Amino acid sequence: MHTSQPTHPDHATLPSEHSVAKQLFLGNIVEENLFPYPQIRARDKEMLGAMTDAIDQFLNDKTAALKQYDRDAEQPAEFIQALRDMGLFGLIIPEAFGGLELSNGAYARVLGQTSSHDSSVSLTIGAHSSIGMKGLLLFGSNEQKQRYLPRLATGEMIAAFCLTEAGAGSDAASIRTKAVCNDDGSWTLSGEKIWITNGGIADFYTVFARTDTAAGKITAFLVEAAWPGVSHGPHEDKMGIRASSTTTVAFADVRVPPENVLGPVGKGFKVAMSILNSGRTGLGGGAVGGMRSLIRLASAQAKERKQFGQPIADFQATQFTLADMETELEAARYLLYVAAAKVTASAPDKTRFAAMAKRLATDTGSSVVDRALQLHGGYGYLMDYPIERFWRDLRVHSILEGTNQIMRIIVSRDLLRQ
Repeated sequence: MHTSQPTHPDHATLPSEHSVAKQLFLGNIVEENLFPYPQIRARDKEMLGAMTDAIDQFLNDKTAALKQYDRDAEQPAEFIQALRDMGLFGLIIPEAFGGLELSNGAYARVLGQTSSHDSSVSLTIGAHSSIGMKGLLLFGSNEQKQRYLPRLATGEMIAAFCLTEAGAGSDAASIRTKAVCNDDGSWTLSGEKIWITNGGIADFYTVFARTDTAAGKITAFLVEAAWPGVSHGPHEDKMGIRASSTTTVAFADVRVPPENVLGPVGKGFKVAMSILNSGRTGLGGGAVGGMRSLIRLASAQAKERKQFGQPIADFQATQFTLADMETELEAARYLLYVAAAKVTASAPDKTRFAAMAKRLATDTGSSVVDRALQLHGGYGYLMDYPIERFWRDLRVHSILEGTNQIMRIIVSRDLLRQ
């Protein structure tokens, strides 16, 4: 086994000609891209301290309300306004456009903090930033950014990502929504998207449609909810993340001006995959934050709950369960922040690391919440206790932004390609 000479660069210089994961597959260790462990930037650290404290203070006071939002399957307008007021819609938008410009790792940390209280809050924020307007950041023209990013940063406009259709989930290339180019250069957009997070509250949609031009089959468009022909269906009644808005979004002969094409015509599939690859660490951060709360709750319950005349925390089986939960959380967290640093630095293996981190964090989240519920016994199954909501909310994480089966395909294909 060979190792390269470590140079301990800052995470901003991570990109190299060697992919860490591929080289591990070949028996080589690219130490300079693994050690030292990536640190969050000093400016982000300062900001995070204040932000996480503010999030905790705000959501701690909303414990009962969050439970009611889950039952009502809706976040009230005044609650979403409070999220705007806290700056939570501008987390990754550059400062030049009124955002906070957090690194990928710091952004994942914020979503971890909100998820430690309620996953629906994270979905509202994350669908906006991770995928809803991420394409504008990655592929938007200067004019498009000037026009939309300031309003997206304040939350005046909330964003959503419109890719999935009834017959096109993991097989995103099979979308049937169509856009036809008109003589004046505008496009006529028609079709329906399903399971759109923020669909019912969004003002700004990143939409993917079949164009079948010589340049390619799919094109991305920036569409405003207020335009004629744009509509959304009723709120979907979901098992988990119930307070998060999920609806269908329909486009009936919507005229899209030529200046609202996102990226090159015909290259929309690449745009979609780039958005998803960049956004997955946010979802992993949410899973990590949820696990932190679950382990705290399970540990407290283990000390309180008595069986055979003693706390179940005294039993070795309980201790082993808690030890495994904590170990798996830390493994997921460490991989997540390595992946986040690679995404921030645009490292050559960022896609693979983001897929590995998302897969591990969300699968681990499902495992940890299941064991936390088991340690609570029958109480964990009651709606009066928070565990059952965590259990319902975390289940969808292994489906969102690419199923975990797709994550495994991304990792294995990339490894076997070399």
